[in-house]
Amino acid sequence: MSTPAYDVAVVGAGPAGCAAALAHARLGRRVLLLEASRTPPARLAGEWLHPRGVDVLRRLGADLPTARATSARGFVLHPEDGDPPIALPCPDGGLAAVVPHADLVTALRATAANRPGITLLLGARVGSVESTTLTWTEDDGPRRRARVRRVVGADGQNSAVRRVLRPAPAPATTVSRTAGILLHGVALPLEGYGHVFAGGPGPALAYRLDPDTVRLTLDVPLLPLRAAALLAFLDHAYAPFLPGELAAAFRDVLARGRIRWAANRLRPRGFHGRGPYALVGDAVGICHPLIASGLTFALRDAECLAHSDDVTGHGRRRQAAGRANEHLAAAMHRMFCDPGRATAELRRSMYAVLRDSAFERERMMRVLCAEEHSTAALAGAVAHVAARALGERLTAHGGRAGWHAPARGCTDYAAWLWWICRGPVHPFRLPSAPTACRLVRHDAP
Repeated sequence: MSTPAYDVAVVGAGPAGCAAALAHARLGRRVLLLEASRTPPARLAGEWLHPRGVDVLRRLGADLPTARATSARGFVLHPEDGDPPIALPCPDGGLAAVVPHADLVTALRATAANRPGITLLLGARVGSVESTTLTWTEDDGPRRRARVRRVVGADGQNSAVRRVLRPAPAPATTVSRTAGILLHGVALPLEGYGHVFAGGPGPALAYRLDPDTVRLTLDVPLLPLRAAALLAFLDHAYAPFLPGELAAAFRDVLARGRIRWAANRLRPRGFHGRGPYALVGDAVGICHPLIASGLTFALRDAECLAHSDDVTGHGRRRQAAGRANEHLAAAMHRMFCDPGRATAELRRSMYAVLRDSAFERERMMRVLCAEEHSTAALAGAVAHVAARALGERLTAHGGRAGWHAPARGCTDYAAWLWWICRGPVHPFRLPSAPTACRLVRHDAP
């Protein structure tokens, strides 16, 4: 029996893999799309698409599932001190999309299966990738193989294709965990936006998932707590910073223990493949999910790859495009999780800068939504926040502490700026604590 030939083989039929298959097929390539699982993933995964991601799906001809999809105009930031919330709309009036992950995967697989030029095989587990020959088995059946010109690894953090390229890839660093909770029959403070609530040991993000359901995610530090102690910690640490209706629904879910967990891992997006082997999505790298950019970057990676014959050049361009966003994700994680004095001052300064300056709100959202790729834009925003924090420290002391207070402030903020310059290769980790509740800032409104 002859070995079939394809232009492209894509390993993994999640959002990134389906987008890669659709983008290549759109250019007339024959695509083999392989997925080990026959059912969409049930894990807690990306549900928020920034406007750029929505544009990619539109160009690829993939329709979002209308039954369970909502639009969002941006984010609303709720400071822990009880000051008025800060609205951060998407740039240029764009709309983000929120889709349950399993529904998104189902819709994209259906689109790929119906697209001429794509052969979708579910239940196909890849056995080996040797040169440009791919072998796989379907449901423990006989081994099959195909010759391909390009292999795209879209099979997640533990990508088999990445292991072929780097036998010992650098492990991702786990910095915290996400608790995912579904709240039914509740209203958001401002509908049509995602809401970020500061004040706990990590931020809480709430957004509407469908007309009856709000998804609440909590960034939870890595603490040695289990079962009842962990639930009690979540109640004590996060509920005081949620508005009344959300807090009541949250406590009801805690009483029933209905929480889904995911690890927050970081691996810089510095390697996109070489030669005939390319990586997209989480196979490339992972940034902190707080700014919800992973899904958008996965789709954009896939689309750009299809238009490039040189994987190495494609990787350089995509690494440059994502650097500012990665740094912002790492910085925001530290800004909301670090209990240190310098970070608290910078956080208060950030609130003031964003509240006072439409320019800074726009600049931050352009980086967050992957529409501004310059690291200079992020550096300028951080410098503005640090300068304001230093000025407030000088004003607060009024010269009473001589030169010591401003000198300490300069040192603290310089250390922060140096950490950001080093980038997400050096992730921030919460200090260990014998008692979890030490990490809670006791200034709930």
